[in-house]
Amino acid sequence: MAKKDKNLQKVTARLTELSCGADGRIDEKRVRAVLAEVGKAFPPAQLRPILEAFYAAVARELRFSEARIEYAGTLDAKTASDVAAHFSALYNRPISPVATENPALLGGLRVQVGDDVYDASLAGTLARLRASLASA
Repeated sequence: MAKKDKNLQKVTARLTELSCGADGRIDEKRVRAVLAEVGKAFPPAQLRPILEAFYAAVARELRFSEARIEYAGTLDAKTASDVAAHFSALYNRPISPVATENPALLGGLRVQVGDDVYDASLAGTLARLRASLASA
């Protein structure tokens, strides 16, 4: 069973790599080409696990290509661009900013890149302070 898992991981990694453009981001045309070839290269019994793993890998890559920035108040384009540049350097990959206003933050920012969340908001700071006082 472990050998099958390792082979599936290798195949998925290679398919994901082939789906990226020169800039390192997932490219829709390349994904379509990869899918067309996968259907020819593997027997039907193997397609479902390969396609499920490939879908999950592409979805993960897409999540890690955006910095979802939540802010309270205003956020200018330069600040959003600076945040994206910071996370691009941190993750060593191109990341685009996607900004959304969230008045519940009270102030500051919350940034999500993939599954990672960086909370520098006033609401987050107050919640952490409340939790530390409750555990003391």
